[in-house]
Amino acid sequence: MRGNAGRERARHTFVTRTLTTLSTEQSITGDRAEDWRRVSSELAMLGQMAAPGDEFQVAVFELEALARLTAGHEPAPAGLPSGTGPKGGDLIFPWQADEDDWISVPGGPAGPFVSTAMAMPNQAGIARTVVTVSQRHRYHAGSSHADAYIEDGTRIERLDAEAERARAREQWSEDHSAWHNR
Repeated sequence: MRGNAGRERARHTFVTRTLTTLSTEQSITGDRAEDWRRVSSELAMLGQMAAPGDEFQVAVFELEALARLTAGHEPAPAGLPSGTGPKGGDLIFPWQADEDDWISVPGGPAGPFVSTAMAMPNQAGIARTVVTVSQRHRYHAGSSHADAYIEDGTRIERLDAEAERARAREQWSEDHSAWHNR
């Protein structure tokens, strides 16, 4: 695990830290299935760094397959709060959002959900979640996205998409009128 700016070591630290947490029946993200998916993803990256066919690569790919299998057997997190977000929406984990959802990230942007991913683990093995939110409702032309980095266990708010789209159109009309009436 030499070179590569320490990325392999960061991945190894992340996998070790996450597996240690999972072995105590706890979760880092708040969703054990997501923890296993993240472990699987990072093991796949570590396996790609090894020499093809060597023992390390084979062992890592076997662990990756086991992590993917385990993720599918984890129950959904219990007790998700509903309707308790500051804007009155449902609190969900970022990976539970769907393409048509209008979301709000705590202390960050609101808009149509685009995607979520795990950021590269840091040297301490900690990886934040990246939530990409469309901002196209705010701009006249083109498409703009905002990335928000959130800590493990943080939930985003799923809002009423139709109401939020209507509110965005109304705001757009007001802004457009104000611009042209200068």
